[in-house]
Parts: sequence; C-alpha cells; structure tokens
Amino acid sequence: MRKRLLLFLTAVSLISLSSCNDKNDEFDDKGSSSVTSLTAPETAYMGDSITFNFKVSSEGIRLNQSKAQLLFGETVVSERIILTPTAGEYSGKLLIPFMKNIPDGEVTVKLRVQNERFASSTAEENIQIVRPTFPKLVLRDAEGTPHDMYPVPDQPYTYAVTDVFPSELFATIEAPKYGENGNAIVFGSADGKIANGVTDKINFSADLDGSYQVTFNTLTYEGTPFIKFAMNNIEFEKVDDTHYKVETDLTQGQDINITGLKADYPNYWINPAIFDKIAGTNGKTLRFRGRDGKYRLTVDKNLKFFKVEAMNGSALADLTKGDDVIWCIGDGNIGQPSYSKNNINWSTGDKVLCLAPLGNGLHQLILKANETIKVGNINFKFYYQRGWGTEFTADKISLGDDTTWFRVNAADGNIRGGTTPLIAGKYYVITVDMSAGPTKAKMYVEEKDSFPEVDPTPVK
Repeated sequence: MRKRLLLFLTAVSLISLSSCNDKNDEFDDKGSSSVTSLTAPETAYMGDSITFNFKVSSEGIRLNQSKAQLLFGETVVSERIILTPTAGEYSGKLLIPFMKNIPDGEVTVKLRVQNERFASSTAEENIQIVRPTFPKLVLRDAEGTPHDMYPVPDQPYTYAVTDVFPSELFATIEAPKYGENGNAIVFGSADGKIANGVTDKINFSADLDGSYQVTFNTLTYEGTPFIKFAMNNIEFEKVDDTHYKVETDLTQGQDINITGLKADYPNYWINPAIFDKIAGTNGKTLRFRGRDGKYRLTVDKNLKFFKVEAMNGSALADLTKGDDVIWCIGDGNIGQPSYSKNNINWSTGDKVLCLAPLGNGLHQLILKANETIKVGNINFKFYYQRGWGTEFTADKISLGDDTTWFRVNAADGNIRGGTTPLIAGKYYVITVDMSAGPTKAKMYVEEKDSFPEVDPTPVK
C-alpha cells in the first residue's frame, strides 16, 4: 500500500513539474520578428497627422502586433498600436502634437514589432519638424463671434487683434489646418493657463470695457491682457477681505500703476501729498512724491483709497529710532479718505496718518476742508511713532510762517484752528520741516484751490 502511494505522489509531481515548465515556456522568446522597412516623411509640421509605411516578417511563430511611437528627444509624445498578424506591408498614422516651447528640430518615429511569443525587433526614422506660421488665428468670444488675429511684425509667432471687448473677455483661440496633413487646433484654458486641445474659455482681463488689444504667441502660449491686482506688476498680498498690501522700495518721481481694480478705480481717493496724477492717463498713472525708501501701500477696497506708510525693514518707520517719519493722530473731525467715513477719533491703529516724507527733513499733510478735515473744530497732533508715545509738543514744533488758519496750542502742542476759518473745498498744504532736528520743527501752511496734473515725461 505504501509503495503504491509513493508511486502516485511521484507521478503527480512529474505532471506538475511538466505543467509548470510548459507555462514558463509560454513566455520565452520563440521564433523571430523583424522590421524589414520603415518609411516616413522627411519633414512635417507640428500639428500634422503623418502617414508611415512599414514591412514586417517573422520566422517560426506567428506575428502579433506593432507599436509606433513618436519621440521628442527621449519623451514619447504620441503612439499607436497596429495589429500585424502576418508578414507583409502595413501603414499607420501618428499625430505630431502641437506643443509649447518646442523649437524646430528632429523627432524620431520608432516602430517595434513582436510575435505571439514576444520576440521583437525595432526600427527608427527621423523627421524634421517645423512650427507652422499661420496666416491668421481666430479669437472666438463667449457669444461665438469670431475676431481675426493677424501676425505681429517682428514678433515671431505672435498674433493680435484690437477690438471693443468687455473687461472680462472669455474666449478660445482657433488655429486653422496648416498644410496638406494639418489639423485644426483649439487653445483654451487648463489650470489657469493657456493650453491647446481644451475648450474651456481663456479669461482675458483688462482694466475697463472698451477697445484694447488681445495677443497670443503660438510658441510660448503667452497671451495678453491678464491684468493682475498689483502695483507696478507686484501682486498685492491679502490682509483681510477688504485690505491688500504691497511692501516695497519706491523712488521719488517713480510712476505708479495700480491695476486690477477695473471700473472701480475712478472711485478711489488719491492722496495729493503722496501722489501726483499724470496728465493724459485719466488718473490711472500716478507719480510718487515721497523720498526714496521702503513703503507699505495698502488698498482699502471698502473705503476706496490707497494708504501709504513709511517703513524701515519689516517694521513701520519710527522717529524715536532715527527713521525719517512723522505721524498724525486727531479727533473725530479729521481722517482719510474723509473724516465722515474714517475719522481717527484719537485711535492708534490703522487710521493714523503718515505724513508724506519728501526728503531733506520735509513732511507733508494735505487736508481738504470739509472732506478730510471739518471746518470749525480742529484738533490734531504730530507723533514720532504710529501710536501713543513721543509727541511733537509745543517746545518741539512752532509755526514757521504767519499763517492764521492753524495755531500750535501752547499747552500741549496740538494743532488747533486759527483766527482765519478754512474755506470748504479748498486744500491746506501743511509742510513740517524738521531739517534742524525733531525738537526744532517748523510748520508752514499754503492754501490751494486744486492740484494740476503733471507732465507725463518721466522724472530723471
């Protein structure tokens, strides 16, 4: 009985071993496959569908399939599988994709053939590819209206159209078929960037509705306009839902453009002590009046004004630390952009005013009667820091001219109304000169009707 059991187990083991060997043998290379010829166009355009022809043969084992690949360098950018069950001649098509920032050059068509036991062979052909220069592109807006875009002279691959558009323009860009083997190409938006082969609309953005130019480069995929919420292209950092800031170095006489506020921009109050308006720009370009230095520019979207404060490194400037700065705190009848909307009321936070530091010890505060200061009850004071601390008391500041619009109160140094009342609508330019030191400051006052726009010629 034991002998019969041993014979049975031996037989089973032999059968099992034979079966495993057959299974493993199934994946061994058997026979041979070969590509006997491969032809493809010598040249082609990006965006073309090219036809390639090839001939395959085999020995011993039946053929199975062939894989054709298009390589840009080492990267496979297009491929297809072709069933090739028997020896003979075949053909297929490969798309030469239209890709960003790929220069004219050489690409490779690689063909791999294999039989049913995975014996394989490969062949390669090189193709010279060229990026097409289209006669025109078509910008198609959200309503489906086409706008022809034509090449821009001396700017390779750049196309442009100028028309009346909304400030928020949603559109795709279409490139026509190019050459005998070309394909139409659509450019849309993917992950916030322009890409081809997608139909989600690109969100072009200008400051205002009206006539403006839209451009697109078919090499770099760069387009315009995309207006950022920025100061001179430095994007604002969000502080909270209504406040955004930029902290940067500014130069006296530098032109400033704040973009991204669009149709709301004309509603913003411009501080004439900080900025001049440039003639011919509808107030969109400002010229910085302050001395060279670092500043924090805060956009208040609720109150609609631009607040500028002097800095030293990452901190607000402080005269007690030797910085060139003067701050102003006052009662409920003074404030920017107006005392009615944002009166200081002796608070020490964001409402405190930074005088414009003009250089050479001069600092300026411009008040408009019945707008930023109320006619009648005047009470404000100058400080070394933005908040309580060292003050310009009466022994540190005095009038430097014979103004009668303001007086320095002898008891505390507060600036109070003089014997001549302010006139509603007029501006009062207060210049504090502390070139002789902060303990010998002089205050001068000038009355003005308005501030004319300045020459657009940049200050040298």
